[in-house]
Amino acid sequence: MCVVILSLVFWLADSLIHRFVYEEEVFELIPADFDELWMRALVIALLIVIGLLGDNRARKIDAAEREKREIFAATASSTQHVLNNLLNQLQLVFFDADKAHELGDETREMLEQSIKEAKEQVARLSSVTKLDEETIRKSVQPN
Repeated sequence: MCVVILSLVFWLADSLIHRFVYEEEVFELIPADFDELWMRALVIALLIVIGLLGDNRARKIDAAEREKREIFAATASSTQHVLNNLLNQLQLVFFDADKAHELGDETREMLEQSIKEAKEQVARLSSVTKLDEETIRKSVQPN
């Protein structure tokens, strides 16, 4: 749509330039001179082609970005599922070992802290919206 508007503005501007700058006697929206007509038509055609190519390129970039976001979301969701299962199983082992009093206080605290940090990191990774390497890496760094 912008290309059409730009083309119409160009066509009108060129007609106005011929009338007022080149001081032609009559304002011609459609020039009588065939050379002038085909030159304007060529410029319009080039504008439309460039506009269509640019639009096509922008759509491809948008599609690639959308695909990248979808792949990241699926990967983060799958990772979260696997890690949550692992952490839940680890907590079960932790509770069993704690009941049997097989863990020292320091080991128990370290294990509790590790489980808590892992859950927080998975949650932060899953909530990343800006998909670049630095943001993703920062999301899993301990606070």
